[in-house]
Amino acid sequence: MGSIHCYAAYIKEKEDIALNASSAGWMNEFVEVVLGGSILIPISTAYLGLAAVQASTAGGSGFSLGFLTLPTLFNNWGWFAPIAGAMWFGLLFFAGITSSLAMGQPILSFFTDEFKVTRIKGAILFGLATFVLGFVCVWLYPGGSFDEFDFWTGTFSLVVFALLESIVFSYIFGIDKGWKELNQGSDINVPIIFKYIIKYITPFFIGIIFIGAMVKPDTNWGIAISNLFSGNGWQFAKDSVIGVIFHVGAEKYNWFENSMPTEIFVKDFTRILLMFTFMLIAYLVHISWKKKQTYTKE
Repeated sequence: MGSIHCYAAYIKEKEDIALNASSAGWMNEFVEVVLGGSILIPISTAYLGLAAVQASTAGGSGFSLGFLTLPTLFNNWGWFAPIAGAMWFGLLFFAGITSSLAMGQPILSFFTDEFKVTRIKGAILFGLATFVLGFVCVWLYPGGSFDEFDFWTGTFSLVVFALLESIVFSYIFGIDKGWKELNQGSDINVPIIFKYIIKYITPFFIGIIFIGAMVKPDTNWGIAISNLFSGNGWQFAKDSVIGVIFHVGAEKYNWFENSMPTEIFVKDFTRILLMFTFMLIAYLVHISWKKKQTYTKE
């Protein structure tokens, strides 16, 4: 996604959008899902058992599989274990650093275009901000800070912004105008059915997922609806958005215990930090927008 945003900012009017975006998505999913799944999961299952692999991928995250399960797997490989570990984490490092460069490019361009900050200063600012936020993840990892970053930015925000983007593209920018831009200079003709999928099915489908994630019950939906109409209320699941916000399932809600910060404090602190970061970005965008309006009037 960062690469697409980065390169999209520099394409010319007649350059192909449809084929480039499609090939990037297909290749990414092929490498991650097909190659990754067909290699890592069978090997891990053979060495560690199906239950261990299922536990490491619970909740849809591969973090435990990559950083906890696979190192355990490598320990079974004797003299080759250090080499396998170095290659594996080396690849993860280069995957992460190259993705960070791509995702950082729109931010650098924003600083350069809107605030006339040099690329060197912009890179330093971006690097420092990334270091601080990354340090928080590492420092407070035992308390669940990384999980909070992953949930609110990599799961919740992903759905929210995808929903907003589909609405903006289809109804604010206009699906007819967007469809013209999409096919202008394209090497492939996007089937017309996708025009209606983007306009109607995509926002509806993502909206259903978003609402379902917000109010997910701690039992199956049929029983939850029956309990609601019978006057027994609606019990939220611990991994629902509302359940996560209010720490459903936690034995006690207290920030300190024996003068030491609790896991609840770490999670709430991380959420406040993320909220502050989002508000800062929104404020910078607001300043940029006001400057553009002033310039247009003049």
